[in-house]
Amino acid sequence: MTDTITSPDHSSAAYLDAYSRINAMVIVGEGLADRHFRLLAAAIPDDAETLQVLAAMEGRHARDFVGCGANLGVKPDSPLARSLFAPLHALFLEANRAGDRVACLVIQCLIVECFAVAAYRCYLPVADAYARPITAEVLKDEALHLSYGEDWLRPRFQQVAAGVVACCQRAVPVALSMLERLKPDLETIGIDPIELVGEFMACFQESLQAIGFSPSRSRQVLSELAVSALA
Repeated sequence: MTDTITSPDHSSAAYLDAYSRINAMVIVGEGLADRHFRLLAAAIPDDAETLQVLAAMEGRHARDFVGCGANLGVKPDSPLARSLFAPLHALFLEANRAGDRVACLVIQCLIVECFAVAAYRCYLPVADAYARPITAEVLKDEALHLSYGEDWLRPRFQQVAAGVVACCQRAVPVALSMLERLKPDLETIGIDPIELVGEFMACFQESLQAIGFSPSRSRQVLSELAVSALA
């Protein structure tokens, strides 16, 4: 964490108010991941069993984070979370209807999972005692979900590279825009939004390189995405 972020008071009214929105984002995000992986299981029948297992893990994560909110007596702001996730979810459904498995995998297994890994890494040091071990276990699982997408795309890199970039250009700015609404809440629960974006970018660059992009090309893609997000 940066020096400007200190450990929060988990019982303060401000913390609990902010947590109601952050907790909802996590619950809704994990629930949508469950749905996305089940749709991917239908789209990639050879891997259906594996994808169903990943889906079930995401569903379990959602239930675990419901418990984290309940432990603090917080009611998650689910309507807000659903509205913030709606554009990214719509992109996934659009790709799924078009039979674009590459875009579906990029959205769920690279973008969403990199965001999840980044968010949980940043949250772990400031989590309350109940949520900390749950978050640590979920973080281990998310690495498996990220690896599935990388492992599927890597042997097909030459055929999918252009599609990966095209999807990133549409979906990453949408994902980053969700943080704008949540910046004050992130700061209140102890997460530096700038650190979170930096963690996401580092994780995403590693993922792009894992599927076949060179370091220089992955940096170029990220630079272009940053410009798009700022625009």
